[in-house]
Amino acid sequence: MNVRGRKRGARGFTLIELMVSLSAGLGVAAGAFLLARSATAFFQNEARLTNAQFASMVGMTRLTSDIRRASYKSTPNAKRDPNVCGYSATWPSALQSLAGIRIVEGGSKLDHAGDHTLSTTNNLNPDSLYLSGLMNSTEHFSVAVMQAAGTGGYDIYLNKDGAYWRTKLATQTGSNIFDRIFVVGGMMRLVDQEGRATYGVISGIDESGTKPRITVSGTPKLAKRETQKTCGCTGLCLGSLVNPISTVKYDLRKVDTTVYTRYAGMFPNANVNGSKPLQFKGEVEPERTELVRVEIDVDGKELNDTLEVVAEYAVDLKFGATRTDKSTTANQTPVLARYAIADKRVYEKNASINSAGSPEYTSAVQVRLSTRAPGPDRTVGLPTTTDGGLLRFKLGTDGGFARMRTMIADVYLSNQAGITW
Repeated sequence: MNVRGRKRGARGFTLIELMVSLSAGLGVAAGAFLLARSATAFFQNEARLTNAQFASMVGMTRLTSDIRRASYKSTPNAKRDPNVCGYSATWPSALQSLAGIRIVEGGSKLDHAGDHTLSTTNNLNPDSLYLSGLMNSTEHFSVAVMQAAGTGGYDIYLNKDGAYWRTKLATQTGSNIFDRIFVVGGMMRLVDQEGRATYGVISGIDESGTKPRITVSGTPKLAKRETQKTCGCTGLCLGSLVNPISTVKYDLRKVDTTVYTRYAGMFPNANVNGSKPLQFKGEVEPERTELVRVEIDVDGKELNDTLEVVAEYAVDLKFGATRTDKSTTANQTPVLARYAIADKRVYEKNASINSAGSPEYTSAVQVRLSTRAPGPDRTVGLPTTTDGGLLRFKLGTDGGFARMRTMIADVYLSNQAGITW
């Protein structure tokens, strides 16, 4: 009896008990796996949204910084500015339409229609923005001597004064420092001894001599007192001031890595056509656009080596405006008007100066910039906001929705304050 009792006491689990314990263990393991997977996905989604938030902040900071510099050491409207000497309808297109700010309704889609399939899906029509002024420096340079060049233009020799050395030390690039601020094919301004300005086109740069030299094209020819009679510098123009003028364009587009090869490393998942590179084995990400900044030459063409990606995964860019228009009453009281973001009058009044636009009276600009998370993290959308913005971005048919982050800023144009032309 004792032997049989001991055998019964040492007996193992039955098959039923073993199956029950294994099933319970598998259930606990599956629950732990699902919980870990959900937690990982949650943190990945939040990291993506953080990236979108950071991109919108960086993009807005750069954009507003450039907007504040609109018209800086330039003109708010070359066609109407009484301080512009020698304006002519024969000037190159970008110089002829030189203004501090220009806003184009839906300009991003107009210029890059093939890049905005998802913009159409989400009923978005991102604008483009043109800004002109001294954008890439804070200095103006004094003229040592200006003399006629063989091309019908002028050679302007600059003094190696404080402005020169500040620029040289700031860039830390050694020789040819003016290549980045005085761009061949770009614009420049020459201010005479009475404060009147004439504009020209840069055709050459040479820093190898004892004095840096800027060669200015003969078309258009810089205005001089001898030819204009009422304005322009005289003789060798000693003491006149020179500074470069840049026109920069902001818009939303895909970055074509076949043209801008230096950005190929930023887009390993897809090329400009949305197809996978041979070395990439993952899933192709949805169509994406970026907020870019690029400089425009005197003929209105983009300078490819100046393109910068300012904010990744940007999906919307819209503008409003505050203006101080001329008085229409006898007491000459200015008319202060504020036009909401995407109001049609924003584009009418800030259009090209050659199409009846009057951007010189714009005293502040409202900016709305939206970015999205890189991938889908929601299955349903949300209603639009009161100002027409979105909270979630649809990534195509059955592609889900990506969350968005939107920033809005009101930027004062200090260089256009007090204009009463």
